[in-house]
Amino acid sequence: MKNQEILIKIVAYIIIIIFCLISFIPFITGLITAFKPETIQIHSPPIWIFEPTLSNYDRILFTKGNLYNLMNSFIVTLINIIISLVVGIPAAYALARFNLKGSGALLSWIISLRMIPPVVVAIPFFSLAQSFNLYDTYIGLTLSYMCFSIPMVIWIMRGFCVEIPKELEESAMMDGCSRLYAIYKIVLPLMLPGIVATTLLVVMVIWNEYLIALILTGREAQTLPVSTARFITRVRIEWGSLFAANSLIVIPILILAISIQKHLVRGLTFGTIK
Repeated sequence: MKNQEILIKIVAYIIIIIFCLISFIPFITGLITAFKPETIQIHSPPIWIFEPTLSNYDRILFTKGNLYNLMNSFIVTLINIIISLVVGIPAAYALARFNLKGSGALLSWIISLRMIPPVVVAIPFFSLAQSFNLYDTYIGLTLSYMCFSIPMVIWIMRGFCVEIPKELEESAMMDGCSRLYAIYKIVLPLMLPGIVATTLLVVMVIWNEYLIALILTGREAQTLPVSTARFITRVRIEWGSLFAANSLIVIPILILAISIQKHLVRGLTFGTIK
């Protein structure tokens, strides 16, 4: 019986490893292409042994001006995640702890906002941005993103709040603590894994978003995902520059996920094991 369990685990690990390798093949291939000289980027059969070059990264960051677009992505993502957490966490706590009138309908409305495809609201967002002179600005893009990110934070963080026993706060308040102090000392530390997991999910959505940024930005507030489209023209596709830009989009998310891996795993599994 024990040998059978070991065999099942080995087979499961092999399947997971194969799946991970298959999933990473496109990314690894693109990353290798980003370091290839332009003359051998598209070659049949592919050339795997070559002298690496940083010319593609130099071209997209300095020659093509994508460094400015990269900074736009950082600024918009940072502003959005801060505001979404500051607004979303208190709202999630209130919905989880207090028996508010109409909270069920409010939660249904919040989750319905996540079901709306971005393409449906893209044109209304554009009309509003034009009307209030917010087109091609950080404010216009951030406000548009918050329509999606704040409901996501509220919905996810409410689930974490529900899993935290009320008795912990009640005990602290019986000992003389105010509710705010109990939240600060008890609830927030217990919610930290959930906050980390929610932050990463929201960052992934905002950092990789393309359609809304394409419609609401011109040159000043254009983000990195939108700027990658300039490498695809009717004449040719600049594969090296395209893959170099894609790596700059993916790698920060990977670094962030790895750096907060401990809290991320706890956050994603919070409440699933009793």
